[in-house]
Amino acid sequence: MKILLTGAAGFVGRAAVDILNQDHEVTAFDIRPVDEYDHVVQGDVLDYTTLEAVMAGHDAVVNTIMAPNGSYGMDGPGFDINVRGMFNLLEAARVCQIQRFIHTSSGAVHGGYPEDTFLTYDLYPLKAASSYDLSKLVQEELARNYHEQHGLSIACIRPWGIIDSDEMVTTDGHPVNGYYYGTIDRRDVASALKCALEASDISYDCFYVFATPGGYKKGDVARTERLLGWEPVYRFDADL
Repeated sequence: MKILLTGAAGFVGRAAVDILNQDHEVTAFDIRPVDEYDHVVQGDVLDYTTLEAVMAGHDAVVNTIMAPNGSYGMDGPGFDINVRGMFNLLEAARVCQIQRFIHTSSGAVHGGYPEDTFLTYDLYPLKAASSYDLSKLVQEELARNYHEQHGLSIACIRPWGIIDSDEMVTTDGHPVNGYYYGTIDRRDVASALKCALEASDISYDCFYVFATPGGYKKGDVARTERLLGWEPVYRFDADL
């Protein structure tokens, strides 16, 4: 398939470039350069006209856009990037008749539930505990609406606590000081995106991905493994 990968220079996006490019033709799209990859278009997801032009001719979109941590306050661009960017992507996907849309969501869509809540694909309504959580919640609600109103095939992947276990850094470059139930390596998030992209029967669905014993107790990761044929390569010893 011809894949438009948005947020390709990001923490998960760069890993997804390498994994998706093994079996698909990938156009890497980001406002920043994508190192050591040739098929790159630099652009902004907030620029709808450019985004639609770039998306035309692709079969699927894999979305990994995420504004930097710390940018979700009233004076920061994070909320607008996540929410308006997602709206632009979905609208362009509708116009361009995209076959499959894979979205990197987050367990943060359930951040407003009590700590002892078991997290499932169909736990609804979504509840946010912070402005970042709310931006991810709105992204999923937009995705749900575009599926219901326009029939887009959409899968939302829900990680939490993404790290690079080689470099031992978090998404914003801070050192990893310990693991918790939500810890998952960015390459395993990318492999889940690929599994969802290649799954045969998805109308609209959400999938939790964790890589710890505690994660399997906290959310329905076993369902993800069963339906997508995914499992983490990098596992971490952390319980609830």
